[in-house]
Amino acid sequence: MGLLLVLVAIGLVDSLSMVPLALVPMTVALGSRRPVALAGSFVAGVYVVYVCFGLLLLLGAEAFTAHFGAGLARLWNQPQALELVIQILVGLLLLASPWLMQRSTTAKPQEAPAIGNSPAAMAVLGGSLVLVGLPGAVPYLAAVERIVQHDPQGLAGVAYLLVYNLIFVLPLLSLIGLRFLFPQQAGRIFQSLASLSLSVLPKLTAVVVVVLGLVLVADGIGWFLGHPLLPVSS
Repeated sequence: MGLLLVLVAIGLVDSLSMVPLALVPMTVALGSRRPVALAGSFVAGVYVVYVCFGLLLLLGAEAFTAHFGAGLARLWNQPQALELVIQILVGLLLLASPWLMQRSTTAKPQEAPAIGNSPAAMAVLGGSLVLVGLPGAVPYLAAVERIVQHDPQGLAGVAYLLVYNLIFVLPLLSLIGLRFLFPQQAGRIFQSLASLSLSVLPKLTAVVVVVLGLVLVADGIGWFLGHPLLPVSS
């Protein structure tokens, strides 16, 4: 039961990375004439691809730990000077990235996203967005690590993985439920959500990137001063 609660918590945090990518396609699909078929296919594409990725992690976790576990532990607890310099440079790049992205953005108005008009196209779109977001799937790695540490017998590990992915797509399923709880206001609600995703969420993402950059820079400098910011194990 403890593992399940941990996976639910991590899955909800992990789902936050998918919502910005999926919000616009979901709102457009739910505003169409076939909301269940299109939105449901989109969620199914997300679920299947993320499950497959999780299975690869689950099957390869032991081999990955055996080959890279000691090196990663050393990198976290005893980084070398060059590694700290690289960390600080990455942090500075993250700090500058919102400004660089703003300069590269054109003044053209936002165009409506190209959304498939068939369930198959929506499933492919959902799976493709998952692949785009895989570099940020750090919580997923933590969830698989917890499953491996718990060492469930037989198919129990796969079952935990399936439940985790169900939690991951829960916000998207909630949007489908919202479509039927408020059918009359659905158009206005999802239009507002789409506008929010194009205006507010990029700003929130920029804030998160800046905070991460500050942490990396402060931690790197802290190592040189003998007081790292992030906790280490002895």
